[in-house]
Amino acid sequence: MSSSPRRLGRDGPRKAFAAIALALPVAALAVCPAPEAAIPAQDSVADKQPSLVWKPVEGATGYRVRVLSRVPNGRIVASHDAVVASPRFVPPQPLAEDRAKVTARVNAICGAETGAESQFTFTIDATATCRLEALTAESASGRASLKWAPVKGAAAYEVRVFSFEGAFVSAQETRAPVAQVDFRKPGAVISVRPACASGLGEATYRVVAVD
Repeated sequence: MSSSPRRLGRDGPRKAFAAIALALPVAALAVCPAPEAAIPAQDSVADKQPSLVWKPVEGATGYRVRVLSRVPNGRIVASHDAVVASPRFVPPQPLAEDRAKVTARVNAICGAETGAESQFTFTIDATATCRLEALTAESASGRASLKWAPVKGAAAYEVRVFSFEGAFVSAQETRAPVAQVDFRKPGAVISVRPACASGLGEATYRVVAVD
């Protein structure tokens, strides 16, 4: 007995295409995954303008990057929203003055689809890298002998002397972590400021009175 071809009817083709779609792998319909961070790898960095780098996402044609930087009290220092072609974003301006908390959100773009978002956070602390930890002063006969611990990366130190009223008296530069300054009665306010490759650091002050 010969069998005749089975007719699908009016809804047959629609059901057949639906069955084929269900049989396709789920991965073929998924959008690109969220990027994984690579740099900065540390929780805290000293660079005020760090490059943000993440691992490339397969199939991505670009990346959307949103960066928000705030100082500890909440004021916004910088905010950026950009689309880049490569897995790297260099802020066009510093993200911190001294300290800041940075939040970066990155999405991979795959064709017309935008993938899941990744959020990375880190802090910037540019003050501790070029700052004196302690400054000691011994005075005798209108002269003060200053000493401080060497600052890593400092090429020189700027020493300034001010009167108690705030008037400028003198200035000198030294490469060694010691200095001697002269002043008049009743005393002086002395500041020492290291000069590092990143620029002048934060000044440390000491009040010295004539013995």
